[in-house]
Amino acid sequence: MAEQYSIAEVSRLTGLPAHTLRYYEQQFPVLLGVERSRGGHRIYRKHHLDTISRIIRLLKDEKVSIKRARELLGEPDTQHNEEHTVVENGSDGNTHLENMLHLVLERLDLLCRNNDSRDTLLMSLLKNQPSDQKHELLEQIARCRQENRETIRLCQTVIQRGSKTN
Repeated sequence: MAEQYSIAEVSRLTGLPAHTLRYYEQQFPVLLGVERSRGGHRIYRKHHLDTISRIIRLLKDEKVSIKRARELLGEPDTQHNEEHTVVENGSDGNTHLENMLHLVLERLDLLCRNNDSRDTLLMSLLKNQPSDQKHELLEQIARCRQENRETIRLCQTVIQRGSKTN
C-alpha cells in the first residue's frame, strides 16, 4: 500500500497550516482530491505532496494567482460547472449530506483547537480578576466548549450511521 499522510503530517512537511491545505483542496479539487478514511479524515499520498509543492512554488515563489496556477497545473475550470455539480450532488443526497457533515465536523474541530489556544491566553489574563467574576466566565466558557464537543459527536454519529446504511 502506498504511504499515507494525515493533514497534520502534510502540514508539518509543507509548512502550511491545515486550513491552507483545506483551502487548496477546494481550489484544486481534481488535483488534490484526497481520499477519506472511514472516520472522515483526509488521506494524502505522495502525489498529493508533489502537487502541493508545485502549488506552493507557483503561488509563493513565482507569485502567480490561484486562477493562473490552476491553468498551469491543468486543473479543470469548475466555475462553469458549478450549477451542474449542485444538480449531480442532489441526485445522491446521502453523499452530499455526508460531505457537508464532514465539512461541519472539520470546522468544529478547528473551532475547538482554536478555543483551546484562546483558553490558555484567557487564563493568563484572568489571573488578576476577582474570583466570582472569573468563576462565572469560566463556567460559561466550559458550557460552550461542551456544546462544541457534543455537536462533533453528533456529526460523527450521523456520518457513521449513514456509512453503515450505504
